[in-house]
Amino acid sequence: MTRFRHKNFILLGKISIISVCTMFASYSELCLGVTKPTKKRALDYQYSPRNFRSELKIPLTVIDRSIPLPQKSIDFRIDKYTTDLRIEPLQLTVDAKEEQIIDLAKTLALPSQRIALAAYFKNNFGQGDKIPGTDLRLVSIDKSALGMMSRDAFSNLFSKTHHEIEISTKILKTNPASVHRLISQMSPFFSSNEMSRIRNKIKAGATLSMDKDLLPPFARKNVGRHTVFRGPNCFHAALSFQSPLMASSSFVNVRREQGYHNDMLNYDELWRVLQVSFYELDTTKHPMQYGDMIVLFETNALNPSGVIDFKSLRHAATYLLGGYVFAKGSKSANTPYLIRTLAEEWDTWTKYTVKLGAKVYRRSLLRVNNPIPGDPKEWVY
Repeated sequence: MTRFRHKNFILLGKISIISVCTMFASYSELCLGVTKPTKKRALDYQYSPRNFRSELKIPLTVIDRSIPLPQKSIDFRIDKYTTDLRIEPLQLTVDAKEEQIIDLAKTLALPSQRIALAAYFKNNFGQGDKIPGTDLRLVSIDKSALGMMSRDAFSNLFSKTHHEIEISTKILKTNPASVHRLISQMSPFFSSNEMSRIRNKIKAGATLSMDKDLLPPFARKNVGRHTVFRGPNCFHAALSFQSPLMASSSFVNVRREQGYHNDMLNYDELWRVLQVSFYELDTTKHPMQYGDMIVLFETNALNPSGVIDFKSLRHAATYLLGGYVFAKGSKSANTPYLIRTLAEEWDTWTKYTVKLGAKVYRRSLLRVNNPIPGDPKEWVY
C-alpha cells in the first residue's frame, strides 16, 4: 500500500442560525406530506469545482490510502447472493474482443489458470448483463472462476483511493477565530459529548482525525467500508450525513425496490426533501461550510421554463473541509464510502454527463444530528 503526504489548507464559512420553530415545523410538514416546494428565484449552476469557496484557512495533512474490496465481503457475497436478492453478486466488466479477454485473464488469473479463466469469460459472455451503449457485459463470477484467480488481484481490481485527513490542533489553536468557526460549523452534526471531546483534544494540542473525530455517526461508522448489498447509494449517504433518521424515514425513503437494500434513495425522493428541508446556497455570495450538500446535475437538456427536472440529478456529496467531501460512488457494493476531493468527484461525473453542473444545499435546521435508527447495520466491512 502506497502512502503519500502533502499539505493543504481548508476554508470554511459562518454557520446560519435558523429558528427552532421553523426547524420543527419544516420536518413535521414533510412527514405529513402537506408541503409543496416553495417557488424561489432559480440560482445559476456552477460549472467548475473552482467556483466553490470558503473562508477559513487551516493547515492539514492528507494521507492517501488504497481501499481494495475486502476479502470478507467477497466471500460473503459469493456464498449468499443466491439466497438474498439484495446481496450483489460478484461481476466483472468483460469486453467482447478476444484480446481484451486474454488481457483480463492475465491480470487476474493464477499462473496455471490463465487459459481456463479466459475460456470462462468467453463462454459466459453471452449470459452477461449488457452495459448500454457499449460492447461490454457484466459477467457473473462463481466459486469455480474465483478459484482460478489471485484473490489479491481480484480485490485490488476494485481498489479506490481514500484521503485520510488530519488537523494539527497545535497550529489551529493559535487562531481562536478559526477554532470558533470550525466548532460552530460542526456542532449541529454532533452530540454535546462528542463536541466536548473535540474541544478537549484541541485544548490538549492533540491531532484531530477526520475519520475518527470529525465525522458524524453515520459517516464515521461507514467511511472506508463497503456494503455487501445493492442499493446504498450517494443520495442516501448524503442525506444520512445530515440525519440517518431522516434518510430511513418512510416519509422520505418512500419506495422499497425488490432486490435492493432499503438504504437506497431515488433521485425524486432526494429532490423532494431538498425542497422541503434545505435551502439553496448562492455560492457567488456565500462560502461553503461543513455539512453542505453538493448535488451534481446533467444540465445539457434543461427545461426551457427553468424548472429543474429531478431526473437530471446525477450525484450528491457532502462538503467537509478544504475541498474534501464525503460520498459513496454508486449503489454498487463495489464502491465504498470515501473522502475524496471535490475535483475528483467532478472529474468522475464529467465522464457520465454531457454538461455537468452543480448546486449547493444547506439544511435549514439548527441541530441536525439524530441517533442511528435501531435497524442494525451489521452489513459493512
